[in-house]
Amino acid sequence: MELRYKPEELTGLPRSVEYGEDRVIIIDQTLLPGEFKTVELRTVDEVAEAIMTMKVRGAPAIGAAAAFGLALYADTTKAKTKDEFMEGFYWAYERLRSTRPTAVNLFWALNRIKGLVEENFESPLGEIKRLIVSEAQKIADEDVEANLRMGHYGAEVLPEGKILTHCNAGSLATVQLGTVGAVLRVMHRDGTLKLLWVDETRPVLQGARLSAWEYHYDGIPLKLITDNMAGFVMQQGEVDAIIVGADRVVANGDFANKIGTYTLAVLAREHGIPFFTVAPISTIDMNLKSGKEIPIEERNPEEVLTCGGCRIAPDVDVYNPAFDVTPHKYLTGIITDQGVVWPPFERNLKRLFKRE
Repeated sequence: MELRYKPEELTGLPRSVEYGEDRVIIIDQTLLPGEFKTVELRTVDEVAEAIMTMKVRGAPAIGAAAAFGLALYADTTKAKTKDEFMEGFYWAYERLRSTRPTAVNLFWALNRIKGLVEENFESPLGEIKRLIVSEAQKIADEDVEANLRMGHYGAEVLPEGKILTHCNAGSLATVQLGTVGAVLRVMHRDGTLKLLWVDETRPVLQGARLSAWEYHYDGIPLKLITDNMAGFVMQQGEVDAIIVGADRVVANGDFANKIGTYTLAVLAREHGIPFFTVAPISTIDMNLKSGKEIPIEERNPEEVLTCGGCRIAPDVDVYNPAFDVTPHKYLTGIITDQGVVWPPFERNLKRLFKRE
């Protein structure tokens, strides 16, 4: 794969999550689009709280933030012995691990660093600390590189024309560029993206607040629609392909993504529209056989009962799953950083990991 563009040629946005010795620096996504503000997190608890409250969100960004949370522990702990250090390390690991259940990148990043620490347990404490910080930074850098590759792979297979997306799988959901975002940015640079349809994505409005903001920032032509307009737009022949992100892809190709994705997949099938998900291999969980095994996070009812801080419904019972699961039968292909995976997904995902 020839990478024709560099990250800075595709977006003017900075990294959404970075590390600076004794602090994790994030873009506070709860303030967008009204205010662009970076926040410095100085404790593991503050990193965990930022993940739980969606100040930082999106599977790859959550993974990088959690890794930086462990780096923050390594740089700031007052532990004087290795035993004291490891006790605190396992506490930080569990604290970060408990924040959100669906996005597999969180567990992947934490387990990657935990495995490294355990492999090097006999090393001097200072060396273990250095390894943690270095590995966390490597996870973040690799995410940007993976996104760049996905952008080029995706731009090769998506048709020229009008593309619809749901939620935010852009630069804000990753360290930089995005999964879906990288594809859109490469297509825009190539001149093949004629228009981007952006679903608002109730109840937290990640499409309206975040996707519309960041793609407008980078000059991508777009139109914002409410979620229940998507089917009509397809019916009018105004959508040439749909691309969405993923919080977890499992062994048979089923995948979890923001609530509303399954609805789009069914509509796409009815209208004969190609439907792709974009995900790095760190989002693929080969330990789960089907989407029925994916844990689905249920969030605060207030997200449904209110909008923009204003109450929009009476005090009634609410069901608020944050994600749904799309069966693989609706997928045209899975765009990964190692290439595009086509059906049959169960066989070809196995081949992808054997190649790795």
